[in-house]
Amino acid sequence: MQTKVIEIFKTLSKIPRCSFHADKMYEYLQSEAKSYGYTVEVDSAKNILCSKKGSKITLQAHYDMVCIGEAPILELYEEIENEKTWLKAKNSTLGADNGIAIAMMVLLMQEGEAVDVLFTSDEEVGLIGARELALELKKNLLLNLDSEEEAIVTLGCAGGVDVKVNFPITRTSKIGKSKTISYHDEKYLGGHSGVDIHLDIPNVLKDVAMKHQNSELVNISGGERRNSIAKRAEVEIYHDTNSNDNKEQIDVITQSKVIFEMINGYKHGVYSFNSELNIVQTSANLAMVKSYHDSVDIDITIRSMDNEELVHLLDETIHYFENFGAVVTSEGFYSPWTPKENILTKLVFDASEEVFGSKTALGAIHAGLECGILGEKMPNLLMASIGPDIVYPHSTREAVDINSVERVFEVVKKVLKKL
Repeated sequence: MQTKVIEIFKTLSKIPRCSFHADKMYEYLQSEAKSYGYTVEVDSAKNILCSKKGSKITLQAHYDMVCIGEAPILELYEEIENEKTWLKAKNSTLGADNGIAIAMMVLLMQEGEAVDVLFTSDEEVGLIGARELALELKKNLLLNLDSEEEAIVTLGCAGGVDVKVNFPITRTSKIGKSKTISYHDEKYLGGHSGVDIHLDIPNVLKDVAMKHQNSELVNISGGERRNSIAKRAEVEIYHDTNSNDNKEQIDVITQSKVIFEMINGYKHGVYSFNSELNIVQTSANLAMVKSYHDSVDIDITIRSMDNEELVHLLDETIHYFENFGAVVTSEGFYSPWTPKENILTKLVFDASEEVFGSKTALGAIHAGLECGILGEKMPNLLMASIGPDIVYPHSTREAVDINSVERVFEVVKKVLKKL
């Protein structure tokens, strides 16, 4: 199935745009905007603001993607499931998050719509573009296109913070053998560390730590990204042998049991639920573990819809790992986008209702949208967020409903007409 938005998305998918490595997309978007007569401004964070005379609103999306599997080389294909046509990428993240939004914005520029568009950089690695934004938005209305459920007008999101744990280790030389074991079973599905955190997706790091808690560890490496649920891991385990054949000197981590105890004891998953919003309130994702010669690093992402809970879990996490003797730091803290109705959410709701009817609802998302940071920078900015049905973002199962893309694009166009 080919539509204009999907056609542009497929073109975009040929341009590498992994976080921190999206320079070709950065250049492409500027070139396209200028060719359609838009004024283009950029800043040192590589954000791009494209403006058109007569605009009354800014559309916003990030142009980087989470690259897992074979990305950025994407082999796209369509699959019909549950009477829906899904676009997927073979053995890779698809990048529909947030590439579908970029495609919509490019198409609107092609059509000459009087609209401002803001392409932000490196959202998937700490919302860096939004955090370092140095461009002045000319409008006080902003429609973010990074939500992932059609018919839901999003007006709030979780805040978040990344935690980095550095645990010093020593090694003891032993004579024997070691065995490397890889974990990548089909049950380790991976997924988004926010919107999928409540689905009880097995975290390979937790399983590895439980299975080998009494083993002597030589090396460990697991997880893919801070904002994805870990699905791959590799451990090298020491074992003594009665045979004198092929024995060698192995540098075993002296604190093996402590490392497994740290991982086993830290709670990965949902901490609390928000019954009013019907979403997860607070969660933690045990994302990555990596051993080096003299240390083991652990990466964790914490999210919450409530700022006090976010700070509390951050403090609790820091104290937990410090009690084991680790050095713990945090980075990229951003506050939640507190749900609040405004003129724009009403307008977007009305436009969505014309397309989706009674399915239309207001909602919030347990993930980090850039709206939270942009709202802190510009308190008078009125914001809302919408997007098509995207499932399993940040994983090789990521897929987008093609028909949903067209329906949401219709909503976007209706919003522009209502301004």
